[in-house]
Amino acid sequence: MPYVVAASLRIKKKHLSEFTKRVKRHANNSVTREPGCIAFEVSVDKDDPRRFLFYEVYLDEAAFDKHMAYDFLKKHLDVTAPMLDGEVELIGFWNRLAAPNK
Repeated sequence: MPYVVAASLRIKKKHLSEFTKRVKRHANNSVTREPGCIAFEVSVDKDDPRRFLFYEVYLDEAAFDKHMAYDFLKKHLDVTAPMLDGEVELIGFWNRLAAPNK
């Protein structure tokens, strides 16, 4: 059953442009380089451009665990950690029930 991770975070204003560039590359790496990553969506709060929502879908929990071990993820986290304005808010882990496509 597909496994979903959702989280929210805020970025310091001075790092917004660099973080945006990096997170787009990271999302692309996740879906193109990880066979177990079904989707990696990043959205921006319409009222606060420094607040991001991550919605990630993996084939299963084991694929998510593998995602966490990739070197490119570790590098991304190391580089972007100082850009955070506060803690990452983990919204939760979910089992996907339905995902109709248009």
